[in-house]
Amino acid sequence: MSSINTNVAAIKARSNLERVQRDMDSSIARLSSGKRITRAHDDAAGSAIAGRMESQIRGLTMGIRHAKDGQSLTDTQEGALQEVTAILQRMRELAVQAGSGTMQKTDRQYLDLEMEQLVDEIEAINANTKFNDTAVLTGTQFSFYTDIDVAGTAIQTVAANITVTALGAATATGGALGVKKANVDVTTITAVDNVIANIDLAIGSIASMRANLGAVSNRFDHVVDNLTNVVANTEASKSRVEDADFAVETTALTRSTVLQQAATSMVAQANASKNTILALIQS
Repeated sequence: MSSINTNVAAIKARSNLERVQRDMDSSIARLSSGKRITRAHDDAAGSAIAGRMESQIRGLTMGIRHAKDGQSLTDTQEGALQEVTAILQRMRELAVQAGSGTMQKTDRQYLDLEMEQLVDEIEAINANTKFNDTAVLTGTQFSFYTDIDVAGTAIQTVAANITVTALGAATATGGALGVKKANVDVTTITAVDNVIANIDLAIGSIASMRANLGAVSNRFDHVVDNLTNVVANTEASKSRVEDADFAVETTALTRSTVLQQAATSMVAQANASKNTILALIQS
């Protein structure tokens, strides 16, 4: 039937043109963004999955940062304790020197002057060693979470404490040092043995703290390596869900471009086909 009001061929051609144009727009959006999912309707389930993975990746990346911050803090503590060890070794050396029978009382007083200055320096290191403006050698423990949230396994740093004025006894208790000035007085030869014993206890206490801090620092290395591996594999999985395959998309764009041109031509052809009806009117 020849009809003017309804051009079925043109309607079908136009419908195909709109569909092809939609596919072409989708391919252009994917190629220009590099994403297979540019809007949720591209892949509703994939969009939700990729969003959850993005949360995991960001949480784990922050966990890596936490671990590195924790390692920096423990390394700051250990570096300070390394210097304290050097000071204690010098103090022990002075104490042994004070035990010489050739020393006069005045000579021992000179040695004691350096002893007191070294004790003051240990106290200064205790007060001034800070990380992010927080004193780190006063026995405080710091917790670091390395999961995607703050509900995972916490890593606690060592409660390093080198407070020298807190103890009057010649022992190292609770991490603090028994090197109070009264305990390292070398002005008399009879006190030298006790002074050396006090310093040896302090050196042993510092060695224990450093060993623990080194162990925690090594643990942070493994935490960072593990989390980096998890992030890399999660990123790969997320990429498979939402990233565009350029080989596929360029092929689809080429196909859509050809079909668009063909559909446009067919719309024009369908409209032109109705011109034959004029021949009936003219005749």
